[in-house]
Amino acid sequence: MKTIIYDIITKKGFCILKNIFTIGHSTHEIDYFISLIKQHQINTIVDVRSIPYSKFTPNYNKEGLKLYLKKNNIQYIFMGDLLGARYEDKNLLFPDGKVNFKEVQKLKSFQDGITRLEKGIRMGYNISLMCSEKEAFDCHRFGLISEILTKIGINVKHIYPDKIVSQEELEKQLIKKYDKKIDYLGLETDKTPIEQAYILRNKDIAYNAITKEGDE
Repeated sequence: MKTIIYDIITKKGFCILKNIFTIGHSTHEIDYFISLIKQHQINTIVDVRSIPYSKFTPNYNKEGLKLYLKKNNIQYIFMGDLLGARYEDKNLLFPDGKVNFKEVQKLKSFQDGITRLEKGIRMGYNISLMCSEKEAFDCHRFGLISEILTKIGINVKHIYPDKIVSQEELEKQLIKKYDKKIDYLGLETDKTPIEQAYILRNKDIAYNAITKEGDE
């Protein structure tokens, strides 16, 4: 994917900041969830759950959520088929069955999903990715999707009930968590410390195609 250096887009004489939000619906009451996204003028929710249903939080099942968001003048778009984190293809898995995010990022379908997000921003939509995990650090929206968005110059902000956390802040948390496992001198790898940390987080949270456990 082409790396974009600047963090603004010029469109018909206007400068549009290249921002995108993420949020986890968790067990929030639906009205509270709506209030959270309205606080940030979000007008488009992009659902990145591979399976957009939950027996624990049925208010967030795809069809009902779409209707509820529409009543609040918020567009719902399902993109879990492009940007989700559940795969069964052995070519996309680590030997232990966990999904390898680096292999997923190479997929044309995944790259098409990223392109659609970028296009949406260019068109002026204020987008938030949505998954189920309350904590972005534990979710593929941070370790799989936001990593790539950041690389192409999009500023990612993660919504929590009481704050906004930047991708950069979560990356600092990432480095701190895996500090003792990172090869800072590059004696055994050609990957940067942050790249190593992303891989380590991937292995800790990813969906496991064998056990059917993990992210989402």
